[in-house]
Amino acid sequence: VSGEGATEAQIAAEPEEDEEGGEGSSSSAVPEAETEEKAKNQVLISALGEDQLDRYEAFRRSKFPQSMMRKIVHTMTGVSPSSNCCIALSGIAKVLVGQIVEESLDVQEQLKEPGPIHPKHVRDAVRRMRNKGLLGVSHHRKTKLKRL
Repeated sequence: VSGEGATEAQIAAEPEEDEEGGEGSSSSAVPEAETEEKAKNQVLISALGEDQLDRYEAFRRSKFPQSMMRKIVHTMTGVSPSSNCCIALSGIAKVLVGQIVEESLDVQEQLKEPGPIHPKHVRDAVRRMRNKGLLGVSHHRKTKLKRL
């Protein structure tokens, strides 16, 4: 539904991947909470501009392939991860990239540079996030300049 020509109502009505309930769920509080959440999402989506809606659609469609996550985890740990682990890591990576992009847009805005973000904005955003403690410490050794 969230393809190229999807409308705001179709995107709002589209279920989240983790919200899919089976036929056996019989809790009466869950449907009320789901309908409230869907109504809130629909109000928010209807308030988006065309450019924002396009970005939201792209965000919803984007994902990191599980095969890539499996390969990265196996390379770093030497252990073959489960599919649930790969799904979780893909979600975490997507959130992290979103945070870096948001910070990059803030950097770009502070520099008063119009247009798309550039690598310098992303580098500065990562540096700021590291300084705030939002990212792990880099393992790169800084080389010290020797005085002659």
